[in-house]
Amino acid sequence: MTVRDTIATLLSYLRPEQRSIPYAGGSDYEDPLPDALAACNAALQQMAALGPLFAAKQQRSAYFRAPTELAVSGLTHGGMTATGSFPSWAAGCWVDLPGDPAMNRILSITETTATLQFPHLSDSTSGTATVNVDTVELDGDIITVLEPVRFRGSKRVLTAANGREELSQSCGDVRYFIESAISNGAVKLRMMISGYVSTDTVLEFQARTALGELTRADVYNNDEGHTDPGVALPVPANFVESIFLPLALDAFFAKPTITNYDIPSLRNQDAPSLIHQQAQTALVLLERMRPQGRKPVGIWPAWSSGRY
Repeated sequence: MTVRDTIATLLSYLRPEQRSIPYAGGSDYEDPLPDALAACNAALQQMAALGPLFAAKQQRSAYFRAPTELAVSGLTHGGMTATGSFPSWAAGCWVDLPGDPAMNRILSITETTATLQFPHLSDSTSGTATVNVDTVELDGDIITVLEPVRFRGSKRVLTAANGREELSQSCGDVRYFIESAISNGAVKLRMMISGYVSTDTVLEFQARTALGELTRADVYNNDEGHTDPGVALPVPANFVESIFLPLALDAFFAKPTITNYDIPSLRNQDAPSLIHQQAQTALVLLERMRPQGRKPVGIWPAWSSGRY
């Protein structure tokens, strides 16, 4: 089933005037496509977060760069910002500022301004700063980092810390911690390690990831006929009818587009309740899915018992 087919299924619960793709119903009714896409994306998020790992597990990595120098200015004694050509990946990292006896940390970067965690304790207003990387912002579709986390191409595994405090007290072996932070107005996951790296370093791991986000471009092309782009639903094992559609319909029935009770298909007062029950059943199926199925029963060969 394509994304367009799915959207058409959701729109079939609306008035005939609201079922065309793209919407051509004029000003009498609202375009239902935004609500339909939001419902589908909500269902994808549920499947990614609650489903078994095989449905949303991918191989990922984190790249910790070697220390990098750059020119900074705009520093003031006690100030909390620095100006310079800070790379975007420096957000969250340690930074050694000119004249300051201790390292600071970059909380966020907006254009050429870095916001610092601590006041700058020096009268130096400019000079050379060194970004020491102990923090990496992870890909936006990562939901959970899965163990083991190891150095690329190595069997050496890092142990997870339970928080920043435990991470800062780590001695000896390198440990890691996953935290959430606001970056450019969005919540992102960051991987922190106990101590910054001295050379380019890559960590590899598996992660539970999102199943993607659907947009208008997945529903119709901007050609004369607004044809179907043919984008397949990113739903594993083709569980569209049994799991995805019930979840999407349940979310769609809560949207403003469909809370119009003069729609013929909704005159049956039991319809929303039945759809919600189907969604609950779908969640049970989702949480019980297993890629390997039941483990086979072990059968010992007859000769191993000594009877033959």
